[in-house]
Amino acid sequence: MPQKSETPALVITFLITAGLIGSGVWWFRQNGTGSQLSDAKPTSSGTPGNPSTSPPASVTLEGSKQPALASDRNVNYSQLKADLQKKDWKAADRETYLRLLDAAGPKAQALGFTPQDEMNNFPCTDLKTVDALWSVASDGKFGFAAQQGILRALGDYRKLYDQVGWQKLSGEWLIEWTYNPQTKRMDYKPGKSPNFADPPPGHFPTVERGYNFDVSLDGALKRCGF
Repeated sequence: MPQKSETPALVITFLITAGLIGSGVWWFRQNGTGSQLSDAKPTSSGTPGNPSTSPPASVTLEGSKQPALASDRNVNYSQLKADLQKKDWKAADRETYLRLLDAAGPKAQALGFTPQDEMNNFPCTDLKTVDALWSVASDGKFGFAAQQGILRALGDYRKLYDQVGWQKLSGEWLIEWTYNPQTKRMDYKPGKSPNFADPPPGHFPTVERGYNFDVSLDGALKRCGF
């Protein structure tokens, strides 16, 4: 008789142990790995059925939103990036002018301004890189895209120039350049420099605007999809 009573007891003990193990597995799945999966955040900022807009090709989202320094002419934009990160608009304005001469081609580098044939073939990659650098540093306040957005809203170049602080509607230039034949570079006339202290939206960059009437940067911007 004692031997017969031990068998049910062993069975009951085994069932209770198995039940506890099974409950533990269920709890772990619900509160361990399962909860981590359910709490995971989507990598996209968009919502299902309404995905977020993809970033421009010249922008990478690793760590923080930083423009990639892409160039079709092997132009080094690292100094421009550094100036813009410091919000040094004056240094960045000058660096933009110099680096876009490099991007335009050998004639522009020699002359200090971009001749029509090189402007017609200006690399879109470089324009987009410069635009992205200015846009990211200014939270969208500056850059070619910002300027073109203002132009589309106003529908008139004269109104654009007035709005961004380059020229009054009366025709008076607020920003003017003078050509230095020794250095073969453009410099701002005294009292006609950009507003580096409190620039309005769209004020920068000012390159290839106003001082070279035979060349249209606007044509290159349209061609490049700005």
